[in-house]
Amino acid sequence: MKDRLELVRNAAGRLVPAVVNGRPGVAYAGVGKHPATGRKAAPPVRRACDYPSNGDKRVPDLETAFRRIGLRDGMVISNHHHLRNGTA
Repeated sequence: MKDRLELVRNAAGRLVPAVVNGRPGVAYAGVGKHPATGRKAAPPVRRACDYPSNGDKRVPDLETAFRRIGLRDGMVISNHHHLRNGTA
């Protein structure tokens, strides 16, 4: 006989299963309530809270940008090919 499906209510008000494919599920808790962690191939997983709340990631100059990204000796810097000669 099948086990009874247990449902929990998430922050969006929807009923979702508490167990998914035999593993405990994590119901949506709301914006910023469950920060993602882990790695993809190499870079860390970025979250919305890692950026300014107004969404503006610009910096005043290149030196500041290079310092923030952790540019080190031996790294390669590239730019998008549409930005040649300073025009779009």
